[in-house]
Amino acid sequence: MLEAIRKRSASFVVKLLLGLLILSFGVWGVGDTIRGGIGGTSVAKIGTIELQPQDLSRDFQREMSRLRQVFGPGFDQEQARSMGLVNSVLDGMISRALFDLAADDLGVAISDELVLKRIRENRAFFNMLGAFDRQRFQQVMQNNGWTEGGYIAQLRGDLGRAVYVSSIEKGVTAPRSLVESVYAYRQEQRVADTILIADRDMTAIAEPDDAALVTFHKEHADRFTAPEYRALTVVSLKAEDLIKDVAVSDEMIAALFDERSDEFNKPEQRRVRQMVLPDEAAVKKAHQALVDGGSFAEVAKDIAGADEATLDLGLVQREHLLPELADAVFGLSKDGFSEPVESPLGWHILKVLDIEAPREQTLDEVRGQLIEIAASEKATEDLFELANRLEDQLGGGATLEEGASALNLKLLKFPAVDRRGRDAAGKLISGLPEGDQFLSTAFDVAENNDSSLTEAGTDGYFVLRVDGVTAPALRPLDTVRIEVTANWKAEKQAEAAGKAAEGLLEKVKVGTEFSAVAAGAGLEVTTTAPFLRRPDEGAQGLPQALVGKLYDVRLGEAVMARGVNGYHVARLVEVRPADMAADKQGFGELSDEIANSLRNDLVIQLGAALRDRFPVIVNQQAVDQLF
Repeated sequence: MLEAIRKRSASFVVKLLLGLLILSFGVWGVGDTIRGGIGGTSVAKIGTIELQPQDLSRDFQREMSRLRQVFGPGFDQEQARSMGLVNSVLDGMISRALFDLAADDLGVAISDELVLKRIRENRAFFNMLGAFDRQRFQQVMQNNGWTEGGYIAQLRGDLGRAVYVSSIEKGVTAPRSLVESVYAYRQEQRVADTILIADRDMTAIAEPDDAALVTFHKEHADRFTAPEYRALTVVSLKAEDLIKDVAVSDEMIAALFDERSDEFNKPEQRRVRQMVLPDEAAVKKAHQALVDGGSFAEVAKDIAGADEATLDLGLVQREHLLPELADAVFGLSKDGFSEPVESPLGWHILKVLDIEAPREQTLDEVRGQLIEIAASEKATEDLFELANRLEDQLGGGATLEEGASALNLKLLKFPAVDRRGRDAAGKLISGLPEGDQFLSTAFDVAENNDSSLTEAGTDGYFVLRVDGVTAPALRPLDTVRIEVTANWKAEKQAEAAGKAAEGLLEKVKVGTEFSAVAAGAGLEVTTTAPFLRRPDEGAQGLPQALVGKLYDVRLGEAVMARGVNGYHVARLVEVRPADMAADKQGFGELSDEIANSLRNDLVIQLGAALRDRFPVIVNQQAVDQLF
């Protein structure tokens, strides 16, 4: 959860950076590092940074929790090791350390104000009313085994790495010849005549006898097997159920206003655009182009190689910017652009699009919001207290029924729940506690046992008991006879359609006119609109297998492929080359896509170079002892 929180707490660059670091070092692995040679218990040393076993264990367990949501609660540590998860997690830690060292060398510093802003903007720490909640923040820290200082240090590192990586991404453009080649490949269009041999038209299928159904039922047991079900007793606690009983006093409102005055007193903010250039000659050229009347976006694209989407910094406060940039930005008038400014990240030209004056709100103006926040915070406090009292009851030997009765809590009974949260009839069950953790816990607890008190969603808890387990079982044929019969017929119809399609294709191949083949079978020929080879860009309802084959044949040749509801026989009748001149927007978007890919490659290559600059030593013995 904390990994996701960190990713959400920064900009797009942070998200891109973290993904790239994991990818790049996942490709290299730890095989190119020096093994052994570290004193003490560190699992790895990167330059001056030593990674401790507890850090690797924490990140490994966090990744295990994420993968259990994918593979199920039975996914264990041995399976994770066989998949290379230990090395993958360690690689991620090493890559972050390398970029931390590089950012430190460049002098990148992240202010306390920016870190605080990111935390307060993080929705993972919001209460039910959509406001930052200090208690919620502390609760998340506690639930994930983090200290406040540790999380802040990690967030500061994420932001610093983002700043460092952004310094090498500016000015990267895609070679036109490369874009033209990719565009020509992707945008070539084809047209085909098609015949559909639909399964539903294969009506000469006899009714199956009992022997055929018995065999089909047995051979396709997976289609007719009921999943594992669990009977559950649940006590669910939610802050929203308590908020209606919370009384908020004027004293509470006043104290909250004083505590959060910085949230209601907004400093001056400016909406800013910037272009970053690699050297002084380029920035002077760009500045002169602006002086001569060029638009900011066009100059940035022509000289800095930056697309419009990368120019906007959004609304910023003075403390969000490097000192060199802050003075320039906050000295401009609206719609003004700066002189060239140099920073550790390169040469900048900045433009102010809008200015929001500082504003202080009074208590009366925000009273309604404060009442909601105070009620939410008090409900959260009451929830924690109630959860502790329930835990005390259960720890003292009370059953769920006894604990719920003592605290006047509602007891929920679910006679049959599968891993998808559906009942025995296949319907989605309402009233289950929020979050994936509930179903994971329900199928991890042994029969006739209670779970521990577990967090549910953002503001809730649950505890459950597994009252019974119904193992997966093949449903008796008599109970699914209709379904088995329908499946058997569908399979036979598909086989018949395939044989019919093969016959039509053979006639086309020996020279029979395509339309005559269709007419002889009582079918119609449909001419497609021009389609592309990529499945996500419209193939006129044709199966992708058929589209792929049509891009492998010459004009006039025919192919066949299975679709959703039958078989298609198709003959290629036209090839239309890509027209770059008529699609400037599409060509530009592809150019941006390739440029982004090149930027990713640069980050990967930078990571490789950093391994030479900051030697990486892995203590394999310490890693093996840990796992």
